[in-house]
Amino acid sequence: MSIIDRNEYGAIGVNKNVIEKMIIEDVLKLKDKLILCTKKGKPVKENRTPWIDPDYYDAISFTDKRSAQEVALNIIVVKGVRVADLADTVFEIVENAFSQMRLDKPKVIKLKVRGVMSDTVSKRNIEVVRRND
Repeated sequence: MSIIDRNEYGAIGVNKNVIEKMIIEDVLKLKDKLILCTKKGKPVKENRTPWIDPDYYDAISFTDKRSAQEVALNIIVVKGVRVADLADTVFEIVENAFSQMRLDKPKVIKLKVRGVMSDTVSKRNIEVVRRND
C-alpha cells in the first residue's frame, strides 16, 4: 500500500513502510522515555545492529483509507515520564515525517500506552489521540 498525494508539486507516492521506518527511527531516539512494544504490551528487544529490527514494525500501525491516514504507536512508558508531554513529542515526530514528504498530516495519530516500566512492566491501557483536520 502506498500514499498517493497530488499537490502543486505533482504526484507523490510513498510506500507505507518508508513512513513507518522514518517514524521508528525518530521514536527510537526517545529510548530513555519509552520502549516500543507489541499490541499486547510485550517490549520489543533492543537490537544492537545498525538495522531496524523487523519486530519494531509490530509497534506501529499505519492505515490509509480514502485519504484519511491513521497512525497508531504502541509503547511502554518509563516510570516518571509524563504521558501528556511524551505524547506531544511523539505526535510532532509523526507529523514531521509526513511533512518531510510534503504530505498532509495524518487525520488521526494514536499513542497507545500499554504499560509503565519500573523494575517490571505494569500493564496499562491508555490511549492518547490527536486529530488533525
